[in-house]
Amino acid sequence: MAISHNPIFNQAMQTGATVSRLDQEQVDQEFGRLTQTPMTIEGTAAKVLGMFVAVLLGAGATWFLNLGSLALPAMFVGLGLGLWATFGKTVRPGVMIAYALAQGLFIGGISMMFEAMYPGIAQTAVLGTLATAGAMFAAYRFGWVKVDARFTRIMMFSLIGYSVFALVNLGFAMFAGSSVYSSPFGWLIALVGVGLAAFTLNLDFEAIREGVANRMPQEMEWRAAFGLTASLIWLYVEILRLLAIFNSND
Repeated sequence: MAISHNPIFNQAMQTGATVSRLDQEQVDQEFGRLTQTPMTIEGTAAKVLGMFVAVLLGAGATWFLNLGSLALPAMFVGLGLGLWATFGKTVRPGVMIAYALAQGLFIGGISMMFEAMYPGIAQTAVLGTLATAGAMFAAYRFGWVKVDARFTRIMMFSLIGYSVFALVNLGFAMFAGSSVYSSPFGWLIALVGVGLAAFTLNLDFEAIREGVANRMPQEMEWRAAFGLTASLIWLYVEILRLLAIFNSND
């Protein structure tokens, strides 16, 4: 039985059926889970901060050392590390930190590229990301967004569809030299991406709440931090793309 709405956080977080159906080994495992150090909000926040330091180090190195050429390789390295961290049964903090560093190199590189074309866009994207994340947290905190089963299903289908679209578009951009974002409706597609990334944050907030409420093992703080960091990086990239489209139409 899944205990979290977040697919990233939910990996390796499955409970047994009922105590009456558990064998002795499962009973021992459940007892161990209940008696070990539980996940906390404070611990998760500390790990989120640690991952953001790694992102900033990567982005800062790219920006100040002029390593923009590493953006594309870093994107693929980050993707591979992200998949490993997401689907691996073992929590690997080192992989997650490496993911944050790689993504920092990536967003630092693309920020340099767009900043050269549209001065000030990177700062605007950062402020937009922080404002959007704050708004999503307020919406979640005050119950304006209900993360229930229906919301989760809609988000999952939407995320799968958008992921397939993004991969196809990336292929066209790399091999055909064209992208759907350069079309007259590119801004609308980019806006959808911003919306999906923003609402994914609510899944992350709910995952953290449920993890703490269910006294999940302390190591699961890393999964929660990874999920939230990945969503914020995605949100920044989508906002940067949307701003670039609007600036190109001026």
